[in-house]
Amino acid sequence: MQKFENTIYIVTGGGSGLGRATCIRLAAEGAKVAVMDLRLEAAEAVAEEINRYSANGALAVQADVTDNEAVQAGIESVVQQWGAIHGVVNCAGIALMEGGVVDCTEGAWDKMMAVNVKSIFLTGKHAIPEIIKAGGGSIVNIASVFGFVVNMDECAYAASKGAVVNLTRQMALQHAKDKVRVNAVCPADADTPLIEGLLGKQGEELLAGKAELAEPIPMGHLTKPEDVAAAISFLLSPDSTFITGISLPVDGGFLIR
Repeated sequence: MQKFENTIYIVTGGGSGLGRATCIRLAAEGAKVAVMDLRLEAAEAVAEEINRYSANGALAVQADVTDNEAVQAGIESVVQQWGAIHGVVNCAGIALMEGGVVDCTEGAWDKMMAVNVKSIFLTGKHAIPEIIKAGGGSIVNIASVFGFVVNMDECAYAASKGAVVNLTRQMALQHAKDKVRVNAVCPADADTPLIEGLLGKQGEELLAGKAELAEPIPMGHLTKPEDVAAAISFLLSPDSTFITGISLPVDGGFLIR
């Protein structure tokens, strides 16, 4: 029997990066996976990739995770198709290099908070009642090492990831009695399209930029999406049945420097 046989998970931001790696990992371990993303084509590509090898099934769901009605409709569509939800992985997130509080625009601040924090509030609002109906389950939020330490020129990002850490704790406390566990994973800079977009480089310059970002990581390389997906799998699984409210670094030792 596979670890996640007869379970159904929604992964936001599932069309690329950490979300894609998570969808593939959970599907390989037996779950049905709803790939939720703003970009329908990206979600469909991941769902099709999974469905080529998995008989359990993957479903593409388009939703703007900052929009209450869109999130509600997306979650309802999964329940209608598959009958239940056993958990959510909140991978949707952005980084903008928005500057400090003097330079950051109000628009950048609001966008960061909406995508990185409000989305978790909305998926929780609409998914937790369904998870309770299913007898309990697990939620994993993607926070960051920068929820504990900070960088220059990232005031909104730091605030948003710190908020995810404490929102995770609050959700865990609120719903422990409902048999809903809530945890967070905190990667260091990860080798994803998001980082490549921030670096804005190609070829050798891109590799040099990634190497510079990896310098503070004792284990010597950027966080791999597959390592984050493995941690998420653990936190969703029965192997962590008595763990809730934690924020688990997946950072190659970044926080112990």
